[in-house]
Amino acid sequence: MKNQLQELITKKDFANSIQALQAKLDVGLNRMEELRTKYNDNLPDSCPNGSTNFIYQIKVRDLEPFKVSCATSPPGWTVIQRRIDGSENFNRTWNDYKSGFGNVSGEFFIGLEKLHRMTEERPHELYIKLGMVDGSTSYAQYDDFKIGSEEELYELKNLGKYSGEAGDSLTFNKNQKFSTIDRDNDSASMNCANEFGAWWNKNCSNSKLNAKYYKDGKGDDGIHWASFQKNDWSISLTFVEMMIRPKSL
Repeated sequence: MKNQLQELITKKDFANSIQALQAKLDVGLNRMEELRTKYNDNLPDSCPNGSTNFIYQIKVRDLEPFKVSCATSPPGWTVIQRRIDGSENFNRTWNDYKSGFGNVSGEFFIGLEKLHRMTEERPHELYIKLGMVDGSTSYAQYDDFKIGSEEELYELKNLGKYSGEAGDSLTFNKNQKFSTIDRDNDSASMNCANEFGAWWNKNCSNSKLNAKYYKDGKGDDGIHWASFQKNDWSISLTFVEMMIRPKSL
């Protein structure tokens, strides 16, 4: 009888210990969640003004925090797409372009859903740097860039006013839906994305910055910004950086 009583007491003590440990674990997990939430709430939603050549963690409404590349020149811009060496495959599906792909330290596309959330939250500018194999460079800037939701097929809803030296090869695409190799949303008889890359294609495009990369700068199905290349489709760009920043900066 005495042994049975001791056994019951031991089992009860063990159960109480487990409950106490569980309570402490719950408190710890709650505290971790509070700290995580506080940390996320303190994250910026774009590259800090004046930041240069760093990878930052940012937080956009309704999305988990994610890493971005902050431009070196001009500073304070969040890079959303980069082509520099052909190391990343840009011939990808709708889901890839929706979520984003690549390495933010190299070639990548940030993702259409992120772009939508960022540009919906507040007005943004768009800045595009362009380069050819011969070393010549140029740029195009738009002062009111906005992307629609997935339900709107990530429509290029607004660009605002153009300025720059490369010429305006994007306004032609305004109000166009985004197209990929597996989602034909353009107004051409063919799926332009199959030939010229995923983009806000209209009747194909004057610009195609996600097209095939040619290291020698030659290829009529390569990366193009028609006004910069004087409509010479045999020339393919070897450098592109697309970047955005809030207009309030």
